[in-house]
Amino acid sequence: MTYRRGKDGWWHASVRGFKCRSRGRTLRKARAELRMALAPLVADAYAIDFVEDVKLPGSARQLLKRHWAERRKAREAARRARAAAREAATVLAALKLKQHDVADLLGLSLARLQQLLEQERDA
Repeated sequence: MTYRRGKDGWWHASVRGFKCRSRGRTLRKARAELRMALAPLVADAYAIDFVEDVKLPGSARQLLKRHWAERRKAREAARRARAAAREAATVLAALKLKQHDVADLLGLSLARLQQLLEQERDA
């Protein structure tokens, strides 16, 4: 699917290899309209995963790519932080510290600490 913003401010969408087009005031609307236009041409237009190509000016495209790269880094950092918290919680609990103290030391709520300890037991 390719999306281009027209001079009218609407998004114009098309699918390479198919003679169908759509448009919408938003990307979401243009996407929905394009799937409806594609429905008579394929078995299940709503089951197809498309690679979407949104045409944007170079500077905006670069900033969008940077945004997604930083989100991926943040997800990975969050995963590592959860693993470190789980490991620290397990060690601190083994020292027979009270759960409230462990939660305070880790900067977690008591409920979140209990979730981490349960995950560690289940693993």
